[in-house]
Amino acid sequence: MSKITENYKKLASGIGFTYDEFTNTIYGTKNGYELLIYATDQRYPYLLTITTSARSANVSLGKDEISLFKKSVAPAAGMTQKDSLITITNKNQANQNKLSSDIGYTIDALTAFLRERGYMPCCQTCGASTQTVGFMLETARLHLCADCAARTKSANEVKAQKRQQKNVNIIGGIIGAVIGSLIGVACIVILGLLGYVAALSGIVMAFCTLKGFDKLGGKLTVVGIVISCVIMLAMTYFGNRLDWAIEISKAMKEYYDYEVSVFQAFQAVPTLVAELDGMGDYIASFLQQLLFVVVGAVPTIISITREQRNVNRVAQIGYMQNAGAYADSASNSNAGNF
Repeated sequence: MSKITENYKKLASGIGFTYDEFTNTIYGTKNGYELLIYATDQRYPYLLTITTSARSANVSLGKDEISLFKKSVAPAAGMTQKDSLITITNKNQANQNKLSSDIGYTIDALTAFLRERGYMPCCQTCGASTQTVGFMLETARLHLCADCAARTKSANEVKAQKRQQKNVNIIGGIIGAVIGSLIGVACIVILGLLGYVAALSGIVMAFCTLKGFDKLGGKLTVVGIVISCVIMLAMTYFGNRLDWAIEISKAMKEYYDYEVSVFQAFQAVPTLVAELDGMGDYIASFLQQLLFVVVGAVPTIISITREQRNVNRVAQIGYMQNAGAYADSASNSNAGNF
């Protein structure tokens, strides 16, 4: 268990909520309002967002009420509202005791504020005043009633099936991968001109190549990964050799007052490097760049495949199953147990 996960569980327990590790969301009810708490940016795991959905006679919060809440009720929290969805952003706080205290105060203040003004829990989609349950739609978190959950699940299942049946455009993927790899080559050359052999260039090469195949190919498959890796290997070699060619061209001009174009130097790189006893450094620089590409490729592949699995996926927060679990059991007391 990671330290962040452990802290989320402690935070959830401290405010009487539950942490769902599957969706990385803290969820629960306070004064009858369903609340979801999560980090929108994983780089800042303790900059937490709190959401709920509420209306009063089909009217959402007004600007004056939002301003009042931010100024006098919870000045440390930012508040926004879109239709019935109310979003609170709490101040970034790594101190766990202070974080728990801040979140606890914010949800108490928010729910009391809404209750005093007659705002009742409602479905984020249809606006019906009813108990809602949190769902993940890809990376978005929603407050849905049973009917909307069933409709959302059904609509996205159809989209997911169409995407799954869609054939990969290999030619388009190759074009996208080559275009992406050229960005990596440019990064190698530019950083080389600045005197650096940086991990950034390899990471950029891997990310742009794989993303290029994914975008123009339709989706990244095992075949797409293999093709992208071959392109990355070839373009890393090309970028490294071009970097050396530029340096050789500059050196010939500076030290020997002899004009050699980059194109001529590129063609003669292996011969010139061997004559200067620099073959070891030349090979080492290529292998180093290749290592950086691998460092960038592995997390990128994991990220893209995870994104593909989550496309059009609807999951109920708190259960490792899809939205049908709630829709099929809307008549029982599941919602009341949150």
